[in-house]
Amino acid sequence: MGLDDEDLERAGTRSRRQLTNSKKYSEYLPTEEEYEQDENLNIRLPTSRCVSRLVKSRPRTCYLILSILLLVLLTTFYQSPSIRGLPSRKAATSLFFQQDSLEFNDSSQYTDYALLETLLLDKKAVRVVASPGAAPLARLNNHFNVNSLDRDSFANLLSKGTVSGGHTFDELRRLTNSVSLPATAASMSSASAGKARRVPVTAIIHTTTVTQLYTQVQAILTQTALPEHIWIVCDTAAKQEVEARIITLDRRRVKVMARDGKAHMWLQAMAHVVTEFVWIIDQDIAPGKRYLENLLKLSQTSQYRGALLGTEGVVLNMAAKNKIECIPDTMHSGSKQMRSQAVDMINDSWLLHRSWTSNLVRALAKKAAVPEPLIGLFISRTLYMTAGIPSIALPSDPIERAYWGDVRLQRTQKSETCKALEAMVNSDKRTQAMLYPDMLYRGQPPVPNAAAEPVFFYVDSRRELEQLAPLICRFEAKEETYLHVATSGDLRGLSDQRIRSALPSLCGYNFPARVVVHDLDILHESTDENVVNDVLHRLTRILTVIRPKVMIHTLGNDLSISLDAVSKIVHIPSIYLPAQDIPHALWMTEFSLDILSEWHSIDIKMMITTDKKPHALARLLNSATNAHYLGDKVDLTIFMDQTTDQVTQTLANNYSWKRGAKDVRHRIAATPKSSVFVESWYPASNHEYAIILNNGIELSPLFYVWAKYAILKYRYETFSEHLCGISLYSPQIIETDSSGRRLFNASGVVQEGAFMMQLPSYSGAVYFPEHWREFHDYITARMLDVNGFEMQEVTVPNLRSSGWNRSWIKYFEELVYLRSYVMLYPVRSLSTVHLELRKKVLREQYKDAISLYNVPLSNTTITASLPAMDQLRLLDLWGSPASMEELEERGLTLRAEISACTLMEEQQYDPTDLLCPFARLVTVPLEDENDPLPELPTKEITVYF
Repeated sequence: MGLDDEDLERAGTRSRRQLTNSKKYSEYLPTEEEYEQDENLNIRLPTSRCVSRLVKSRPRTCYLILSILLLVLLTTFYQSPSIRGLPSRKAATSLFFQQDSLEFNDSSQYTDYALLETLLLDKKAVRVVASPGAAPLARLNNHFNVNSLDRDSFANLLSKGTVSGGHTFDELRRLTNSVSLPATAASMSSASAGKARRVPVTAIIHTTTVTQLYTQVQAILTQTALPEHIWIVCDTAAKQEVEARIITLDRRRVKVMARDGKAHMWLQAMAHVVTEFVWIIDQDIAPGKRYLENLLKLSQTSQYRGALLGTEGVVLNMAAKNKIECIPDTMHSGSKQMRSQAVDMINDSWLLHRSWTSNLVRALAKKAAVPEPLIGLFISRTLYMTAGIPSIALPSDPIERAYWGDVRLQRTQKSETCKALEAMVNSDKRTQAMLYPDMLYRGQPPVPNAAAEPVFFYVDSRRELEQLAPLICRFEAKEETYLHVATSGDLRGLSDQRIRSALPSLCGYNFPARVVVHDLDILHESTDENVVNDVLHRLTRILTVIRPKVMIHTLGNDLSISLDAVSKIVHIPSIYLPAQDIPHALWMTEFSLDILSEWHSIDIKMMITTDKKPHALARLLNSATNAHYLGDKVDLTIFMDQTTDQVTQTLANNYSWKRGAKDVRHRIAATPKSSVFVESWYPASNHEYAIILNNGIELSPLFYVWAKYAILKYRYETFSEHLCGISLYSPQIIETDSSGRRLFNASGVVQEGAFMMQLPSYSGAVYFPEHWREFHDYITARMLDVNGFEMQEVTVPNLRSSGWNRSWIKYFEELVYLRSYVMLYPVRSLSTVHLELRKKVLREQYKDAISLYNVPLSNTTITASLPAMDQLRLLDLWGSPASMEELEERGLTLRAEISACTLMEEQQYDPTDLLCPFARLVTVPLEDENDPLPELPTKEITVYF
């Protein structure tokens, strides 16, 4: 490996007397003066010597400048709570040596969360004056801000297997051409002088044997991107030998640290890094000269930002558990061109952004032991599972060794780490159990369906896990989905290990390989602001990469604020299910995740019309209050007729509705009187639905569950322009026949849980927006004609309402018949009617008839799946079996008799073609047949639509 003069100087092979600017460096941590450079503003704060000079020369100018500087510092101090209580760099370093058991906070734990939340929610760049020594906010934002972690970034897509191949070595070189290295202020002058550029990196070298230590440190000191600090971590007993091995090297930025304890605890040194990046290098690894420069540049590109990069890696073969694929030796085998690829772990060398290290430090504290060959798996898996950071192995030129991860190896050789890992896999089944259960995190679920999509659950306690278990188990059983479950952590009562051990018993069978558990490891017990912020930031990173279709939870506390915020940031629907509603929502697993992602698209309004029956209104409101709403926000409008009494008005005003907004309206008497039922609602969008109820109705607790299920099933999963609504009521009497009422038994006609009937329901129903608008237009035009010129007459054969003159029901049934619209009906009723006659004599006389309207309410959870629409039985307006073709033919026949307009080719939900009266013949009497015909005046009419 060729070395230039600068390399020889840094490696220590030239005499100390030949070194220039030796006072510029130190073997210890940088001095306070070196941190007085603010990289964001590119301004060097004056030292005491500069201040004294300035005072002597220009005192007035000096005082002005000092006042401005003092104001800026005070403003920065009080706007950034993270500054207060943050230990100094020197103090943090000394504590690291004095007491190993002391826990240190990473600087990311002192984050100004209000600022960070603004950054997460706002894609615009934000410039903030940073405290001395802090990483530049712009670069920190690039690695932490979810907006920079594009869900469709190349690295994320590569890790999920949704792109066929990565970049070649030459393509990677082209990517880095337009990218500049992150640099410290002190490196500006050296870079301009042609020297290696100092970068904000702390290199941490782990050594247990000192055989290759000299070569290793020399390789780091000769990097084209020179780390700002180099720490060598070794055992206390080996410290003197380590010092002796590197005595001839340049010690200006090299520090030896003694660390005793568990084998993997040397990684805790990363918690004390103050530079923007930390480069961890395992023992006996000698990186190529441009290795660090290449990784740093690639980490700044949009393709690989937010990914763990390296040239040494391992792919675990799930099909054969005794086989692993080592990178780069498999990259160079055969004639296929080498490309970057997703791997299960990066080995030997890890370049981390400082904001990532807190995830690793927390996970380290929970590990009893991490075998040396599995450190790469620990780092890669922890970063992905807790922060959504994928591991990507990079190709390197077989000839140009400057980009190799270890220049001591040939490309056909396996690293010692890979050899040790192979030995462990082949000899120890317990190691296999550690390696393979959770490899779902790399986007390769071991399920038969390769197109399976992730569904995400969040649980905060064992109780919530038990409540959500029925849904979790049902989703797990679907081949179309695989599961991710996130938990707040052991401190709050539920760790990832507890979830793994509990799920098999909760579901009744073992499925550990198909559930990925993410432990957020929240460090607070109470649900306070810290917990809310921690969940917000950690969960955002995970969901950004996993990209589930939906997130389901049962949290009703302050944590739901975090989940809602995360949902908006990453554009993933968050479905909140109250614990008591979960048994009634198991039908959710019948739908694809694409359909469930429309959960919040459905906006169901409740419209209650009432007159002077306060006891009836109280009964209806009480039944509505006790219903299950699946965590949805449901707005309520109470529409009071002009006949409403004072008691009813007081009840409506004082009623507390906690499911959404409440609106109370009072109607003024109108002439001619129109229906309050028709005027109660008009849709604002095609996703808004209305459940229109009069005060004589009582509801089942499951009425809303039925409505939501049916809308998802027959409006979003399938769609028919003929379906105009969903009835809550299952009638026992059909009243449409002109000869009189007759009994109807739905269960005797239909065996399934639902059927379709042409009859509109007026005893509790969900109305669809497109059809309701068309009905409004139709009834407006028809009533204008009836009350005006009476140019059009519509009579549906054998329909009882055809003889009614003023009822709105007549016009609704006309439209339904002409358009062959139908409604979905349940076999078991979700609403009932309390028919109350005013006179006692009538109540006694028609007691049996009244009881037929008061049908039993269904309180049974929906267990059977609703059939497909084309499998539903269809009945006509009179409750007789019919086909859709028959209904369409009847409607077209009547339409041809009452309208002269051409039939619309496509359904536009526009009644115009139904409202065209035919031309009429006018008789003009004449005394003589030879007399000229008189001119008849043109008669104009106005029809409103």
